[in-house]
Amino acid sequence: MFKKVLVPIDLQEPEFSQRALQLALREVRDSDGELHIITVVPGFGNSFVASYFSEKDHQAAVNDVARKLKAFAAEQVPAEIPRTLRVYEGSPAEAVTRYIRKQGIDLVIMTAHHRNVVDEFLLGSVSARVVERASCSVLVIKD
Repeated sequence: MFKKVLVPIDLQEPEFSQRALQLALREVRDSDGELHIITVVPGFGNSFVASYFSEKDHQAAVNDVARKLKAFAAEQVPAEIPRTLRVYEGSPAEAVTRYIRKQGIDLVIMTAHHRNVVDEFLLGSVSARVVERASCSVLVIKD
């Protein structure tokens, strides 16, 4: 039913996305589809990032994240599953919704962090923003 399935991964907490990834693998196998895994890091345009890191150091960090994402996928995704891996910079919700539009994603499977009310109010929720803005179905798994 769903040919292109996206799982956004937070590489600082990869175990947090395990259930989402397992569901995505099942869906991809059942529909002979393709798996898309992305992760989002703060962009160099972010004043906090730019004030602490040179552009060269930032690029090295992004390259390191890309290596970690590749290693994560090699460990977690069977070799026969078609996959696309990408690292983006900036706002996670914006990066995910932009990726959905550009790649024609059919389904997003993601986990929702449990934050306290103050954090939720100040920071917002990536999963809530994706659900609100996505042009496809979104399955949110709560822990």
